[in-house]
Amino acid sequence: MTDFKGRIIDADLVEDVKELIEQKRADELERVIDQLRPADLADLIEHLGADERLFLFKLLEPEGAGEVFVEIEHPIQERILKDLDTKSISEIVEELDSDDAADLVGDLPEDRAKAVIRSLGDEVSIELEKLLPYPDDTAGGIMALEFVAVRADETVQDAIDSIRESGKEVENLYYIWVTDDHGRLLGVISVKDLVIESPDAKISDVMNREVISVNAGADQEEVVQLVKRYDLVNIPVVDDRNRMVGRITYDDIIDVMEDEADEDMSLMAGVIAQEITEESSLKISRARLPWLVGALFGGVFAALVINQFEASLEKMIALSFFFPVIMAMGGNTGTQAATVVVRGLATGDISLVNIGKRLCMELRVALINGLVCGPLLGVIVGLWLGDYRLGIIVTLSLTLIILISGLIGAAVPLALKRFNVDPALAAGPFVTTSNDILSLFIYLGLVTIFLRMSG
Repeated sequence: MTDFKGRIIDADLVEDVKELIEQKRADELERVIDQLRPADLADLIEHLGADERLFLFKLLEPEGAGEVFVEIEHPIQERILKDLDTKSISEIVEELDSDDAADLVGDLPEDRAKAVIRSLGDEVSIELEKLLPYPDDTAGGIMALEFVAVRADETVQDAIDSIRESGKEVENLYYIWVTDDHGRLLGVISVKDLVIESPDAKISDVMNREVISVNAGADQEEVVQLVKRYDLVNIPVVDDRNRMVGRITYDDIIDVMEDEADEDMSLMAGVIAQEITEESSLKISRARLPWLVGALFGGVFAALVINQFEASLEKMIALSFFFPVIMAMGGNTGTQAATVVVRGLATGDISLVNIGKRLCMELRVALINGLVCGPLLGVIVGLWLGDYRLGIIVTLSLTLIILISGLIGAAVPLALKRFNVDPALAAGPFVTTSNDILSLFIYLGLVTIFLRMSG
């Protein structure tokens, strides 16, 4: 028998598992399952074909299936759910935390989601009905309903008893939330403090009243920024009346940070998130095409700009040699500035409060870069063409292009953020295409002016 214990997910292991699946050797496959952690097993499943991963996944017990399922990339999750029957999905949902269960059911088609909810126990179905109305990218959409709360007039011993009674259902239990008789959030106390304090002490005397919370309707980016700013491992979620409705733990925050980073990088590149594991060529193509078509029309417009300066190019055809350099410098400068601003907005390091300061910073950086790169290219052009005057024109052109491109790259994401549009949309094809057009216009415009003056 093959020993899989301690093996990493490599090509040999994947081939061994595929061979076992082909031979329908369920006993040995169950040994593989027992020897791998959920995250590693999820990684293995992602490397299998559709039929193979379904065969292996069906060997999992409901509890183990839930632990593995939440680790699998979203596109593959969708395909597994599509091939599972309602009973199997319901058994998995029963074993998941409320937030993960809501995510799973929320990804199902409406008719299947209703069928799954009907087949669940009353407690789980009630939890799902509470969570499903919240959009996925809000605090309510990522919160879990499992938490331990005590009233302010209770004692430390009462709180410890509450932990013993319901704490087994709550993972990552670090804090106990304090509420009044109406469920309104009043404070927080750590499990460590409960152990240290006297059992007879009143919760109201030992709790921390400066509790940081987030509204259930808040964007998940706001949650990330709060957790990052105040170094939180848990954050309570409240409704509009400040009643506690759930909590968000650090592992969910990490997932959100990864999702937001994936989304921003995808938008900047003009692709879709999770494209690496997406198996539908049509979906990937449909997501990329709008950006490519937009860039195509931008290129056509750039050609029209060049056409307007045809006479100038006929007089000095050598100047067209430097189009790639000019366009690349403008596009790269804009993309650099946009990337920094988009990242800063996503992490909270840049806000709309300091727009002026940020723009001034990017202008100064662009000016320095322009004063270095402009004269450098100007000297090359002057020596190449044997005309120092053209070198001066190229110097002015590139310096001005870098300056304006840096300003545009920084300003557009900030402007989009002001109008509540995802600033990641400003980067990538949008910024580079617009800066290409602007660069050509400035370059050819200054060259034309020079030729007219010298003619």
